[in-house]
Parts: sequence; structure tokens; C-alpha cells
Amino acid sequence: MRKKAIRVCTLMLLLMLLTGCAGQSEPAPVPTQSPPTPAQAAPSLTAEPSPTPDPLTLSLDKVRGMIAEGHNYAAFQELLALEESCRGDTERTARCEALFDELDRRLRDIEPSSGTELARSFTVQGGCVLEINAFSGPVLVAVSDAMAEPGTVPNSVRFYVRQGELGSVHLPAGTYYVGYQVGYRWFGEADGFGEYYTEGTLSGPLVFDFYMDGAWASNAKYTITL
Repeated sequence: MRKKAIRVCTLMLLLMLLTGCAGQSEPAPVPTQSPPTPAQAAPSLTAEPSPTPDPLTLSLDKVRGMIAEGHNYAAFQELLALEESCRGDTERTARCEALFDELDRRLRDIEPSSGTELARSFTVQGGCVLEINAFSGPVLVAVSDAMAEPGTVPNSVRFYVRQGELGSVHLPAGTYYVGYQVGYRWFGEADGFGEYYTEGTLSGPLVFDFYMDGAWASNAKYTITL
């Protein structure tokens, strides 16, 4: 009986020990964070530098700026030099030609219509007509009074005629010197034809005869082809 009681006590003691061990859990391991590998590192906030434009792009942008500011003749000269430097390179030459086309459209937009007077100092229009046929190219015509008093500035008028068109101006009866420039392209009033023109004067003055009270010419007209 005594042995049986000892076994029971021993079993109860073992049961208590086992129960106590089961109720105690080991603390969960604290996760450790390893340093990021180079592949996991945060992306840099510094932007990658943009590629530098090639020299031709920079030069063409410069020409576009000149055109935007109205320096058409200087832009034309710059483009000629660029195109010459690209000789033999089809792709680069084509880029220059494309900008030439842009400039040509601008020059056409600003070209005066035929008969447009760019300057005039006569106080009256007059009944005489000087008509210019611009056969060889666009023409800038300058007409001045050949009978002006010595020491005075003669009255004059300048007018423009587009290539292939007729342009006319009205003048008082009198005698006139006529000078002209036959150009290639009109770059604007500041530059005119640039250096691309042929200059000349008529061999003799034009005389518009007096008919009406010695003051006005009746149906007097000259047509000149240049």
C-alpha cells in the first residue's frame, strides 16, 4: 500500500513538472534586418544628365533664333555656310535644306506685293504711269526727279515688283531718273536683296510730256521690262 502511494505521488509530481514546462513558451526570436544589398539600395535622386545635342543641332537652333528675330539675311548666310560644311553627308544636308524651306516660306510671307511703295516724297501722285515688268527677278525701282533745283534733295519714290509680275507707280508730269536692283530673294526692308542683286540705271531719263495746262500729262505711260 505504501509503495502504491509513493508511485502515485511520483506520477503526480511528474505531471506537475510537465504541465509547468508546457505553459512556458520561449520568446519569439527578434528578426534581424540585414543591410540592403547594392541591388536593393534606394534609387539615386540625382537625374541623369541629358545627352548634349550635336553641333549641327545647336547651329540650326541658332539660325531659327535669328529668323524669329527677323535677321533673315544673316540667317540665310549662316545656313549657306552650314550646308557647305555638310557637303557629302546626305542626312545633315537634308536637315539644312529643311530649314532653308522654312526660311523661304517666311520670306514669301514678308515679300511686298507688286507696286508697293516703300518710300515716297512726292506730295502728289500725278497722272503719269511708270510700269515695270519684273522678268528677270524681283525688282526694287527707285525714281527721282531729274529737274530738281541744284542743292536740293530731289523728290523720289521707291517701289517693289515681284518676279514675273507687273508693278506700277503714278508720277507727276516731268523728267525722271530711274534706277533699279534686280534681286534673288527679298530679305526685308532692312536688308533688301542683301548682296544678291544686279544694279543698274536706265540709259537716259524718262520724260513725261505736259499736255493739260502745262501741269499734267494726259495718259502718259512707260512700260519697262527688267
